[in-house]
Amino acid sequence: MSKSALALACVFFAASLGSLSAQPTPPPPAPPAPPAAQEHGHDHTPLEDQMSAMRGAFNKLRKQIADPASNASSLELVAKLLAASEKSVTEIPARAEKVPEAERAQFVADYQAKMKEFVAEVQKLEAALKAGDNTEAAAVLAKLGAMQKEGHKAYRTQNKE
Repeated sequence: MSKSALALACVFFAASLGSLSAQPTPPPPAPPAPPAAQEHGHDHTPLEDQMSAMRGAFNKLRKQIADPASNASSLELVAKLLAASEKSVTEIPARAEKVPEAERAQFVADYQAKMKEFVAEVQKLEAALKAGDNTEAAAVLAKLGAMQKEGHKAYRTQNKE
């Protein structure tokens, strides 16, 4: 091969490499939404995951809170409720996106303050169960139920299904 042919081959090779790198690489495909999220037509946020864990523990507690024989099980459920509620304090509700930007920081701060109050009540529930005071535990659980309802009204995105 002559020097000019070799030089020409190198030029074509270099040009083909340049055209390959000039082509944009397609972005990787987005991961599919979890099956539960697909069913509801939206992705679940970390906050929704924590709230789901809280809901499960809360519903079981309602059924057994008055029974002293269930206190060991109730304390396990309270531990789950406490862990999920503590994680929820630092999350941002999806509804915050719909709040005007000028009011958003206050909205999130109010949510976090309410969640801290909720955590404090869950700690009272735990203390009542550890003391074997199921009457007090039932009263605290009722208060938590009212706080939950109020919090969902103020901070939860309303789904229209």
